[in-house]
Amino acid sequence: MGPVTNLPYKVEHSDDFGRYLSAARDLNPGDVVLTESPLVFGPKGMPDPEASMPCVGCYKPVFTDVGERCARCGWPICSGSCAGLKDPLHHARECDVLSARPDCVLDNMADYYRHDALLPLRCLLLQKSEPEKWQKLMELQSHMECRLPGTEAYDEANEFIVEYLINNFIEKLSQETRNKYFTDTSKGILHKICGIMDTNALEIRLPSGSELNSLFSETSLLEHSCVPNTKHTFNVSTKNKNELYNITVKAVLPIQSGQHIKTMYSHALWGTLARRQHLKDTKYFSCKCERCSDPTELGTYLSAMRCIGDENGPCAGIHLPEDPLDDETDWACSMCPIKVGNSQVSMLISQMQDEVDNVQMMGNSVTILENLMCRLSTFLHPNHYHLYSIKHSLVQLYGRQPSYMSDETLDKKIKMCEDLINITNTLDPGNARLSLYSAVLHHELHSALVLKAKKANKEGLPKSLEDIKPLAEKANEAIKAALAALVDDKDETSGQKLYGVIEDSKRSFDRYCTEKKITFD
Repeated sequence: MGPVTNLPYKVEHSDDFGRYLSAARDLNPGDVVLTESPLVFGPKGMPDPEASMPCVGCYKPVFTDVGERCARCGWPICSGSCAGLKDPLHHARECDVLSARPDCVLDNMADYYRHDALLPLRCLLLQKSEPEKWQKLMELQSHMECRLPGTEAYDEANEFIVEYLINNFIEKLSQETRNKYFTDTSKGILHKICGIMDTNALEIRLPSGSELNSLFSETSLLEHSCVPNTKHTFNVSTKNKNELYNITVKAVLPIQSGQHIKTMYSHALWGTLARRQHLKDTKYFSCKCERCSDPTELGTYLSAMRCIGDENGPCAGIHLPEDPLDDETDWACSMCPIKVGNSQVSMLISQMQDEVDNVQMMGNSVTILENLMCRLSTFLHPNHYHLYSIKHSLVQLYGRQPSYMSDETLDKKIKMCEDLINITNTLDPGNARLSLYSAVLHHELHSALVLKAKKANKEGLPKSLEDIKPLAEKANEAIKAALAALVDDKDETSGQKLYGVIEDSKRSFDRYCTEKKITFD
């Protein structure tokens, strides 16, 4: 059988990007770019490992203090009959290595059972068991030139993964077992694997609540852009174990033949400073995409600051970076000569981030959120991503509590939803990264419009059909947009749950329209 030649993508190479994928033909939104199975995958630790850990066979969370243990290696499992314990893709191979330290403990569980070290071990085990996969793994970018001894990345990997695996397991293996599974167990090869993981691993959320890290050969060639033209999903519920955790990459925007195929490795709702720093720290490159290059971030002003003026009085201008690709750039006002250094802006934004995080951790309080929004609005453009975050929380509270149901509050919610939807659509026109945000905003817009339609008019009488119809038409468009935003997320846990909530609202709305004899063209 000859090589496949009708693939929708080509692997190309340039000095700027290294290996990358381009479209072999024109691609439309919804077209599948590629589907592939992972080279290897492994569980991530749980948020509170002293309370629960993932079963090493199937990754379901288990209570660490009372859960069962693997009879051979002692690691936490869901039960002795878990099918994954004897499956080479899951626990079977690594169990031989892990059983070199058969002791069980109940104290310092997170240090003793380091689930983040299992993926590197599974990578290492490919050497003899699946040499073709091992070869593909070794071709992935590791950025070892940036991970020299003394760097934070090297030192963390050395302490928590490399030394952990070597001292606790590899050095305790018999020579026969070591020869059976490995050709190389050096610190150097383990550090390279850690570099490959940090650069290329993708996170898979499982229905059980656990998470995996996974490595893919072709998908890893997708280059980053802060305006991606693809979206990826994972197969997490198939009965065919050969397709389990397969990734599917789809186009979400038109991609012309020859154009680069792109994904996103950062958060779409972070400002340029935060996105570029995150990419430098984790992926070792400086993003120069169209969004990062534009001081206004595609006209959204997501990072813009207000100018507060000088001793001569306030100023109505806004501060934007003169060159957003320069880490030392000044931020210049649009109306007065005042400039602010990038480091000052970065420090101020970081302090505000702490405030936003603290308020949102305290739970949902309209008063606290509104007070913070009012305070930050003195310094930030109304579209700033800190204010977006606060407003996204507020629109989910307005209209849902008796004290926030007035016409004035509903109008404020409608305007807030529409503003946030415009920002979201501009930053992520293909719903590649912000589909859940978009769905929530459209759903909240729908809810506010329906509430407004049902409320009495100023005379205290039910609204007429003439008054209700335009509100219902907008509500209908909003609920359809909310469901459409989740078309690729319905099979994943968070998307599935949200889709169900929105479907309930749609059924309720349809009944209301039938009752009021409202029809749509």
